[in-house]
Amino acid sequence: MFKTVGEIKLITYADRDILVPHPLQGRSASAVNVNAIKKSLIELGNFTIGNPIKVIYVDGKYLIIDGQHRTQGLVELGYDIPVQVLPDDTNVSKLMIALNSYNQPWKIPYYAKHFASMGVKIYRDFLDHMQKYEVTAGVMIAIYNKSSQRSQPLVQEYKEGKLRIVDDKHVEFTLLRLDSLRNLGKNPPLENNTRKKQQFQQAMLQAFENPEFNFEKFKKGLNKTKHDLNKLAKQKDLLKEIYKIESKGK
Repeated sequence: MFKTVGEIKLITYADRDILVPHPLQGRSASAVNVNAIKKSLIELGNFTIGNPIKVIYVDGKYLIIDGQHRTQGLVELGYDIPVQVLPDDTNVSKLMIALNSYNQPWKIPYYAKHFASMGVKIYRDFLDHMQKYEVTAGVMIAIYNKSSQRSQPLVQEYKEGKLRIVDDKHVEFTLLRLDSLRNLGKNPPLENNTRKKQQFQQAMLQAFENPEFNFEKFKKGLNKTKHDLNKLAKQKDLLKEIYKIESKGK
């Protein structure tokens, strides 16, 4: 005996407004991806009949778990939208991460947005820190774990909703030190794009981890000596330049 899982429906174009992104979605639709899907729909026909949008039904709305780009492409072309209505007891969070990660891997910040939408405070704080201090998600994971780099196990814990802070004072102190580099440097000034670059931030974390590194000397050196930080791309080269600048900060 076979069991039916989910129900297939066809939402008409006229009723398109009852289809909305699920609030746990970690990302918004990309215009580039929507245009690519529209091109395929025009050339191949409505292939989404065989790959319906996955939704759950809540309070008169169909909440999209998987298929934001397909939905937008269909709507912009004036097509009806085939949906698969999943059971009410579906674990939306796990399914959404699995489906989106399989089709097009989520970038690291998307997981924070996802868990923050679920009301997980540490992920809301994580996003606030990223925005306020202009630190990349990967670097923030390292800082939260009192590490100089984002190892795969730490990233995996973060993706599973298990983010933690090892040392609150370390997080605050590290972020303040990175933030103090704004508008520093004279020959040339440290560019914002350089300061916000993941490779530069990770190189700074490596330097902070070195007990012989003097951050105040580095800042003095940055303000009085010529440097190549804005030209370098690799983390190891940036770290070498950081130490060179520190040595000039007497």
